[in-house]
Formats: sequence, C-alpha cells, structure tokens
Amino acid sequence: MRNKEQEFAWRKVIEVCMEDVKHHFDDIQQAIEFGYYIQPDNYFVSYIFATDSQLETARRSGLTEQINSYHREQLIKRHYPIEGIKDCTFASQEECDREFGGNWYYYFK
Repeated sequence: MRNKEQEFAWRKVIEVCMEDVKHHFDDIQQAIEFGYYIQPDNYFVSYIFATDSQLETARRSGLTEQINSYHREQLIKRHYPIEGIKDCTFASQEECDREFGGNWYYYFK
C-alpha cells in the first residue's frame, strides 16, 4: 500500500535538494528528476548544462564530482532514506535537443 504522505515528504526533499544544488552551482541550467515519488531508491536526478562543451569542461575540471558530492550531502542533511542516496547524472540541453527534439523522457528512456 502506498503512503501518500511519505511520498509527498520524499518529493519535497528531492525538490529542495535540486534547488539548493542549482543555486550553489551557477553552471547548471536545470535539474530533472524521475521516480522519487514511488520509492526512494527508484529516483534519479540529472543536472543539465546548456551545451555539450560546458558539460565536457565540467567533467574535466572535476565540477561534476563536486556537484555530485554536494547533491548527496543535501539529501543526507534532509534525512532522505539512505537506500535512495546515490549519484546524480549529468546531461546537456544541446544533446537532448539534437538527439531527441528536446524531449527528456526519451533522452532518459
């Protein structure tokens, strides 16, 4: 049986975490999440850079590792269930636009 109150609480934790990360790192254009409303270990969050070049630069410089670490810290700080705390992913809007017409559902499918 689903616990809607708990699902709402998990959703709020993920939303606040994503907002914190986006505000802490100016290079992130947006954040996308899937699955957190069902079970904590089913979700994932992806932070989106505007261009392929920005994403590659972030990977080479270690920025993506910093973002991932900060993301995990925010989930821990807000008491997200430990089984659901995992690494985030990264993508570029440019690639999604080019390969999937800007449709993130198909990008991640």
